[in-house]
Amino acid sequence: MLARSVSSYPRLVIAALLLSACARATTTPAPTPEPALRPVQQPPITVAPPPQAPTPTPTAPDTARADWHRLDYDADRVLGVGSERALRELLSSRTPQREVIVAVIDGGIDTAHVSLRSRLWKNRTEVAGNGQDDDKNGYTDDVWGWNLMVTPTGAAVGAETFELTRIYAACRGTAAGRGIAKPSAARCDSLASTYLEKSAEVNGTLSQIRNIERALSQVTAVLTQAMGPGPLTRARVVAFAPANAAQTNAKQTWLSLDANGLGEDAIADALKAYQNQATYGLDTTYYPRAVGVVGSGDVTGPDALHGTHVAGIIGAERTAGNAVQGIAPNVRLMAVRAVPDGDERDEDVARAIRYAVDNGAMVINMSFGKAYSPRKASVDSAVRYAESKGVLLVHAAGNDGENNDVVPSFPTPTLGTNARASLWLEVGASSWKGTSTLATSFSNYGKQQVDLFAPGEDILSTAPGGGVKRESGTSMAAPVVSGVAALLLTYFPKLTPTEVRDIIVQSVRTFPGLTVTLPGSDGQKAPFAGLSRTGGVIDAYAAVKLALQREALRP
Repeated sequence: MLARSVSSYPRLVIAALLLSACARATTTPAPTPEPALRPVQQPPITVAPPPQAPTPTPTAPDTARADWHRLDYDADRVLGVGSERALRELLSSRTPQREVIVAVIDGGIDTAHVSLRSRLWKNRTEVAGNGQDDDKNGYTDDVWGWNLMVTPTGAAVGAETFELTRIYAACRGTAAGRGIAKPSAARCDSLASTYLEKSAEVNGTLSQIRNIERALSQVTAVLTQAMGPGPLTRARVVAFAPANAAQTNAKQTWLSLDANGLGEDAIADALKAYQNQATYGLDTTYYPRAVGVVGSGDVTGPDALHGTHVAGIIGAERTAGNAVQGIAPNVRLMAVRAVPDGDERDEDVARAIRYAVDNGAMVINMSFGKAYSPRKASVDSAVRYAESKGVLLVHAAGNDGENNDVVPSFPTPTLGTNARASLWLEVGASSWKGTSTLATSFSNYGKQQVDLFAPGEDILSTAPGGGVKRESGTSMAAPVVSGVAALLLTYFPKLTPTEVRDIIVQSVRTFPGLTVTLPGSDGQKAPFAGLSRTGGVIDAYAAVKLALQREALRP
């Protein structure tokens, strides 16, 4: 499932936000270990929170800079990835040596976006729109990539079921379970209980969203009448002096919702997402797929927000003045649509990986995940295929605030029963807000399963229709890592993806002695070093320095 900031935040995050906002509104007056890593190349950060970043124009203390994820702690006093500093100080005398294809397996990319269209991968052996498989690769009109999900009418699949729903449907013999072997009776009993819990959770959250939507509408009406025409901004509402108790309550409630990221647009997105989950995600009779159809060339689909945002983080056009610029110059972004509004299917993920590999991708970004994987063997086989071709896979760890060592988020780097994928990076999300909250509240973690953290909160990137938008999630952290990997492959053409992975994990910035709030907890503290295999955050500047050192040692 896509991991969006609000529109499809997994249950823990959206529930926490809603419950927190509700509480404020009602209480106001109205596996196998790898060899030891080398020492980090950059000095560690002290535990003390860093000072506010200097900015060209003043910003509020609680606002992230638009480019924060590309900035550097030492140079900019921001806990970003340091890619801009690397380009400025270490690579300015160099030119990119090759184009690197990065496949974005996701929910679709807006191929017309002004900041992306020049960076898109194009299958130059295919003639657009002629209805023929010109290059004989088995995919007709795959000019910009491929969409593996189509309906019986040939349209791109939008809403889908949860994997839990599909497995439970197999128990009941209903349409959603098509193609899945019926589990044992005991397993079916357990699935029935879990399914009912999921249904209660989705419908309960949907009810909360509707209540908050009504509350926001009411307080907005009070504030608009009192303050006059004009948009309700945080600065304007903070400055407003209430004249009575009703206005005081409206102000406090509006600010509480805004502080939790629950503005009008966010609530509308959440409402749409949970209505789809209630209507389609839980429907054991819903099967939207065409049988025996390999897909279509429609790589945009009905909702390309998530994939467009991910693509922009990696490689949006680096033109001066652009609000969004990609981490890596000289990349080609291959669109592979395999993730619906619901849980992706294992067979689609496997086919998407193989398509990307066969068409020249050196890095594959996978910003999706789910709780069940009935055909994991097919995905594992595709991962092994990618590794045999030297392709690096980057996967988002998930947004449920859970320990992936205990509760897997599929696909996982563990292949079969014990082997670990050697060309895989599992990524948690870090924050810009300071070291005490370096691990975001929503990020999954795991000393064995998660490799490292990367910026993933309040990330500004491209959005469909030519716009930009902030999103949060490990879905945003993974493309930061993919972008750094592409940056290294672009400037250092002799590096293999295996060497790039080694450089990335060996050059992370660590935080000795740092204790953070454990994601998903009620304030429990934990060492940041214990949340991932490296115990650090990706550092592009240090990675480029290490790449330069290795280059100098080559014969």
